[in-house]
Amino acid sequence: MAEDQIGDVEETEEAQQLAASAENKGAVTALDAAVAPDQMRVADDPAADEAQEEDAAGLVAAQADDDADQVASASPAENDENAVIEAQGENDVIEAQAEVIDDGLAPSEANKAAEAALGVAKEVASALRAGVFAVRDVHHASKQSADARAQARTIQDALVRDRATLGHRKQIEASFDQIVSVQAKIVEDSKASIEADQQKIDGLAEERSALVADLDELKASNASAIRPYKHLIESSKSELDDAQRTLTEAKRAVKTAESQLKEAKERRDSSYAIANRSYDNSQTRQRKVQEELRRLQSSGGSAAAISQLQSDNVAALAGVDSAKAEVARASKDGQSAVDNAQTHLWAQNQSLASAQAKYDDAKTKHEAHKAEHDKMADNASAEEKKLQERINEKKRLLDSLRSKVDQTQKVLDEAQGLIDEAQLIRSTPQETKRLEESIASQQADLDEANSEVEHLAATEKELRQATRGSRAALIAVAAAVVLVLVFVVVSCAGGAK
Repeated sequence: MAEDQIGDVEETEEAQQLAASAENKGAVTALDAAVAPDQMRVADDPAADEAQEEDAAGLVAAQADDDADQVASASPAENDENAVIEAQGENDVIEAQAEVIDDGLAPSEANKAAEAALGVAKEVASALRAGVFAVRDVHHASKQSADARAQARTIQDALVRDRATLGHRKQIEASFDQIVSVQAKIVEDSKASIEADQQKIDGLAEERSALVADLDELKASNASAIRPYKHLIESSKSELDDAQRTLTEAKRAVKTAESQLKEAKERRDSSYAIANRSYDNSQTRQRKVQEELRRLQSSGGSAAAISQLQSDNVAALAGVDSAKAEVARASKDGQSAVDNAQTHLWAQNQSLASAQAKYDDAKTKHEAHKAEHDKMADNASAEEKKLQERINEKKRLLDSLRSKVDQTQKVLDEAQGLIDEAQLIRSTPQETKRLEESIASQQADLDEANSEVEHLAATEKELRQATRGSRAALIAVAAAVVLVLVFVVVSCAGGAK
């Protein structure tokens, strides 16, 4: 509280310095406006006077804001020194401006302009100063209230925690015997349960290990029994592949023999047809020569012509005999080739039948060996599966028992923790006494803090009500400045276009 009072005294001194500075600067600004080049002649226009007042008020408001920031950041000693220097400098400026007014204007006109400007500047500066101080005071009061409430909450939270701790300790002290008795029974029962379950776990673990060993032995035995059948399958598969290749080659040879037989028949038929056509042509030529000879003999032809035709007829008869012999030879040779091709085809069909029979035997043998192997493998897999299921069942029982042991251990640890806590609380009565004294002290601090909170809240409320008008005026001025700035920016933008 003493520090707050010292802070209030320092802030009051700062406010007085700021007020003096704002009044002096408002006066200087008003005098500057009175002797500006455009205002060397006193104006009779009211609008011009009002514009001058508004300009002075704006300058004072801006300067007041700057002074408030400087005062808030500077130390009290610096603020006092700055205030003295500024006051002296501003008084010199006022005297200089007064001399200029006396030199440039009539005494009556200069006094009127200076008094009017100075009065407006003082009023605006006073309003702005009051608004700035009001905002600062309200903010300071609000911060003090918030800090007090935070401190009260901190005290109350600590008080609640200590009361809960004290209540717990007293409850444990009041029921110490019962807690120790009940929890000790739980510890004893849990230890017995864990010991019994651990014995079961050890037994099941041994049984599972034995079953795993039996499974490994069974897998080795089954693999040894199945191995000969695997060899038989591999051997019969190799024989089947050889028979498959032989059968394929035999089928290919039969197709070749069939093609050769077809070609032999076609050659035979073609040779026989050619020989028959030659035989028919020779007979036709012989008949023509014989008819010509008869005609010449009946008509009394010359002996030489008849002799020539007789020679031609003999030659034609010889050609007929030769063509007839060629027909017989072509038929015999063609048929012989056909018979040979048929014999070759029969031989290839015999080979195909033999290859097909060997393939069928090899296939039947391989399928029999494979079926026998698969049967043994299925039986072995079924035996191994049954043994694996027994192993899995043992593992499930082991996992269940271990989970039960873990849960029982948690119950045991919790019960033992309650016993340890109860014994610790009973062995430290000084801690209980310390908590009681601390709670009483904290309650007193909390009551004092709550009273301070109520007092600061009431002070803040009164201050807000008392300064509502000043703060509203400051906000209005700030809004007006913003509007003017917006207007200026829009006007400059329009002029640039």
